[in-house]
Amino acid sequence: MGPISLRGESQEATARGTDDLGNRVHQVASPTATFAVACLLAVLLAAVWGPGWTVDKLGLEAVPPFTYGVLRLGIAAIVLALVLMARGRLERPSRHDMPIVLGGGLGQIGASLILMNIALPFLPAGRTALLAYTTPIWVAGLQAVVFRARPSKREAIALVLGLAGIGLLINPASIDWRAPGVLVGSGIMLMSAALMGGTILLLRHHRWEGPTLDLIFWETLVALVPLGLLAVAFDAGKPINWGVQALFCVLYSGALESAFGYWASQTIQRALPPMATSVILLAVPIVGIFTGAVVLGETISLGHLVGFDVTLTGIVTLSLLASNGQGRHPIPKASAE
Repeated sequence: MGPISLRGESQEATARGTDDLGNRVHQVASPTATFAVACLLAVLLAAVWGPGWTVDKLGLEAVPPFTYGVLRLGIAAIVLALVLMARGRLERPSRHDMPIVLGGGLGQIGASLILMNIALPFLPAGRTALLAYTTPIWVAGLQAVVFRARPSKREAIALVLGLAGIGLLINPASIDWRAPGVLVGSGIMLMSAALMGGTILLLRHHRWEGPTLDLIFWETLVALVPLGLLAVAFDAGKPINWGVQALFCVLYSGALESAFGYWASQTIQRALPPMATSVILLAVPIVGIFTGAVVLGETISLGHLVGFDVTLTGIVTLSLLASNGQGRHPIPKASAE
């Protein structure tokens, strides 16, 4: 689990070289993973990211929120660095890709983790997961408001369905607004999803030069800066209740949710059609909902089920329209953490 990344990549991996003038160019290096391997990775990704919301909720019980984020990204950066070093690809990104490194690091990774770690202690893990995966809805809305891109009739219906589902999830009959932090936490997660949608629109038109895995490493380092400053400012002096639970959560979120999740999601995007990728990733909040119910005893009421169904219907409809090019302004496919 982690931030949602909407990045295009060619169907083949690339390797960097130089032309006769010394300029860096890309050459085809190797084909993407087979369909069977990509499907296996999709199952593993849902199995890792889905329970990740529950894991992070448990981890935040023992570790202050910003410190938890620093530890998570620190472990992810180490793992990614080792992978890149083993492949001989640990080098600085080009100046051309710096908007991706800064935008992705500060927006898609840093801001999303900061907001998630603030909200998650106050919300059920399952609802948090679904609210975080409403990004396609906000992308469609932001396109209409900011860029005056009028949605098609089907896109408008899907957007209304998604917003109606969110309303069902946060209405007073479904959750106790009087409970400390619940209303604010829900608003923070919706703000996180909307912020992610804005970042997606900024990055989607960039012409990528470096391989995605290489840039994710540098984005992780960039995201560590604001998290580190917040940890020093607000978590200094707060105790960390180290134990088996805390250690497991930190290692799981760093090595599996972040490092493995980034790599697996990008491999899937290159190997599977956009429609398949969009729909497969919706398994993540579904797994998250039921993991929270089983592990944490979170209640799934009839209102929750209806809200989940309506919201997922809106997200699936938008994803299918975008993937099939049926919308007037198709949205890119999404993959999270």
